[in-house]
Amino acid sequence: MKKLILCILFTVLCICPVTGLTCTTFVLDNNGQPVYGKNTDAAHIPGYVIVNKRGVAKTSMPILQEPDAKKISWTSKFGSVTFTFYAREMPFEGLNEAGLFISTMGLFTDTENPQPDSRPPVGGLQWVQYQLDNFSTVAEVIASDKNMRVQGQNSMGCHYLVSDSRGNCASIEYLDGKTVCHSGWTMPVKVLANSIYSQSFVYFWQFRFENLFSPIPIPEDNIPSLLRFAVAADRVKKYRPHRSGPAVDYAFQILQDVEMGPTYHSAVWSAVYDSANKQIYFRSWNNDRIRSFNLSAFDFSCTTPVKVLDTSADLSGDVTNSFVDHTKEIDLEMLQNWGLPQQAIDYLSSYPDTTVCTE
Repeated sequence: MKKLILCILFTVLCICPVTGLTCTTFVLDNNGQPVYGKNTDAAHIPGYVIVNKRGVAKTSMPILQEPDAKKISWTSKFGSVTFTFYAREMPFEGLNEAGLFISTMGLFTDTENPQPDSRPPVGGLQWVQYQLDNFSTVAEVIASDKNMRVQGQNSMGCHYLVSDSRGNCASIEYLDGKTVCHSGWTMPVKVLANSIYSQSFVYFWQFRFENLFSPIPIPEDNIPSLLRFAVAADRVKKYRPHRSGPAVDYAFQILQDVEMGPTYHSAVWSAVYDSANKQIYFRSWNNDRIRSFNLSAFDFSCTTPVKVLDTSADLSGDVTNSFVDHTKEIDLEMLQNWGLPQQAIDYLSSYPDTTVCTE
């Protein structure tokens, strides 16, 4: 039974769950200030916004393939706000108080994570929280690859879009056992969907040339990854702050254009992050009304309870005061949607209990 539990944990921690990762992420340049947009298309399951604290000591979760591998330990330097429908400490996307943004997307093609070596392995979702806990720039995230590695080998994994308050941006993928990054001049458009970045970029320019004198057409539903990339990239390239309107409104329009479902606002959540103003806006599949909150409104001290918010709650406007204390029952609610053995659910929901406030 213990081996079974560890096997389940390996699958959970090292392989990005396919359900819910049909996503699109992009960065708008709003007069030098980045505005991030993210659709998380998935089955309609519970999702939560989580306020993560600074000053918390953590140790990475176990990896079955390498039972004797070193674990990595750290103490969070930055507070952050993350979105997940899995569990606390296992986010799909988020923004920290230093302006670092990270988004996870499924990679619908062959991907192979690095082979075991001397670096401590970390699961694909915990990797996101590690970066948000520790760093403020894209350069730091890329450099961390020297000290740790994402573990797991699978034919359908995940990749990441990372951006910071200075407007720097990178895609991070694991191909043929190597880390592949696109940034600066190798990332001409700051967009990522569910295909390899280089392949997506080639498709975008070919498709844009074919539609040179007309808008890129949008299917009514089930938009393929490459086309979602092309549509988002086309909109991002055309954005002009002085004549395209407010960046947040423009970003939500892009998210609507590339949603997967046939109905309006089909994503579990669609979020827009105004990094410069530390303001986050979102809507959900069951609530078209845009809700918002500001990172500056939260107490990131680890001496106070972790706060969470149900993304599907019947709310509107500023929802800062609607956040409630995190409980294990909230993680259980999310985890029970994945059909995992109860022992694995119990472990994952109890992992936050292993973290320690150092303040």
